[in-house]
Amino acid sequence: MPIANKMVLMFDLGGGSCELTISDHGHIRTMFSLPLGAVRLTQEFLLHDPPKKLEIARMREFIAEEVHRVAGRIRSQELDLAIATSGTAAALDGAARGLEGRSKFSHTVSRKVTLQLAKDLARRTAREREEYPGIGPRRAEIIVAGAFVFAEMMTHYGLPSFRYSPLGLRDGLLAQMAADWDPRALQRSQLEAERQDALLETCKRYGVDRRYSEHVCELALQLFEALKRLHNLPSEYRQWITAAAMLHEVGSYINRSGRHRHSYYLISNSEIFGFTPEQRTVIAAIARYMGKSRPALDDSFLKKLRVGDRGALPKAVLLLRLARALNQSRRGAVQKITARIQDSNVWLRPVGKRELMDLELWATEKEKGYFREVFGRELLLGPEAARERVRAGLFRFV
Repeated sequence: MPIANKMVLMFDLGGGSCELTISDHGHIRTMFSLPLGAVRLTQEFLLHDPPKKLEIARMREFIAEEVHRVAGRIRSQELDLAIATSGTAAALDGAARGLEGRSKFSHTVSRKVTLQLAKDLARRTAREREEYPGIGPRRAEIIVAGAFVFAEMMTHYGLPSFRYSPLGLRDGLLAQMAADWDPRALQRSQLEAERQDALLETCKRYGVDRRYSEHVCELALQLFEALKRLHNLPSEYRQWITAAAMLHEVGSYINRSGRHRHSYYLISNSEIFGFTPEQRTVIAAIARYMGKSRPALDDSFLKKLRVGDRGALPKAVLLLRLARALNQSRRGAVQKITARIQDSNVWLRPVGKRELMDLELWATEKEKGYFREVFGRELLLGPEAARERVRAGLFRFV
């Protein structure tokens, strides 16, 4: 029987939370969100490498308490199947295959094996966990927390096993709908709508100021189009930059200190519908450099990207940094941005509430050095905005 005709529980374990979805015959019946993200739990509870027994015990107690809150409502459903789609699920599936010597085509992991893996991984250092079959360096730091979340959920919800799928449940439903109707027209328009819904849901999950992020997103779109002749980025970067614009502040959910680093981990480790793991890594890398640091070739974040994306990343980062600067005061003072490329100069003309625009102009001016470094051209504001700043004595117009 196809998955769309079953009662399915899907769990999606991200960096900051765990999303549970119950689907009945292809229709979402109910959804739950638990504060059990792998990054969040690791940073809050697991302070040593390998973790101390007391740290594991406290974390498991916290997980059990959160999991138990919705246990009754989940156990009351006549579930046919449990599906997990996150990177943690992929790692546990790979580790289980290595442990049991199973075929690479088998994607079912039992509750017993999940708990066994969680306990075994907790006794190892991060370096040792990297060498474990199916884990690797990207997942080694947070796999212990993730494995115990899976183990506790399976125990409390009475799940004998889960099946790993590289596609989310909603991806599968969308594919089935596209097959029934016009695959090209429906899939494109609905995929875009689903992507936007997923971004908005992620913003809500992590308490992002939606009004602010949507305005930065709109400015980033305008800059991408206005400066196409300059940046020559592949068309897919339009979607990735705007996604990073929506999500670049999610790291504050964990801690404002180091929030850009936290944003990277949350975005790259969260299941965001419509984006592959590789695409999420690019989006996360763009969001990572919204602070003082700039992309450097020896950064670990860049080394995880394809060679072509490593070269494109500084351009994408700069476009988003400019968009963020143009909404620095969070008041939407700049409503529109146009650009003119002339010889060795690039003119940006911000349009909007000029009396409220001073902070935006100041922040954009601070990006001039990085603009010169990335594009080899001078960034100029004006001409009207520059003249106003000259009259105010804030900078010299050359």
